[in-house]
Amino acid sequence: MFRSKTFKWVLAAVLLLATLGGYYAFTEYNRRAPSMADTRPAFELSSMEVLQAFASNPEESGKKYIDQVLEVKGTVTHLEKDATGFYTIVLGEEGAMSAVRCVVDSLYTSATAKYTAGSVATVRGVCVGYSPDDMGLGADLLLNRCYPKE
Repeated sequence: MFRSKTFKWVLAAVLLLATLGGYYAFTEYNRRAPSMADTRPAFELSSMEVLQAFASNPEESGKKYIDQVLEVKGTVTHLEKDATGFYTIVLGEEGAMSAVRCVVDSLYTSATAKYTAGSVATVRGVCVGYSPDDMGLGADLLLNRCYPKE
């Protein structure tokens, strides 16, 4: 039916492809997102600058900032800790309805606990969205995988 030599070459090729496919699947499954500590920001802004940009022209600002790494500096209005122990640093001005919400990467949980309301923080993260309030009462800009810069 099959010649012995042809069968061996086909079997070797199939085994090679299966090995390469398995290696690729393994590396993709175990791939991690790069740390924000090692990533250069595309933009460095104050919390009020970026909020003002989105408030004045959300469509253009969305094209410019969303899916980009931003480094935002501002006053911590408060620190939120969820039930699982993860932190969100909220940057803005006291009494303002709009804020930059920085969801901190779990690698930096202990470094985040030191911040208190009124302290100044510089946070680097990926801008993932802007959600204005329909009633005009404020808006939130969301940064994900954040690194609180020392």
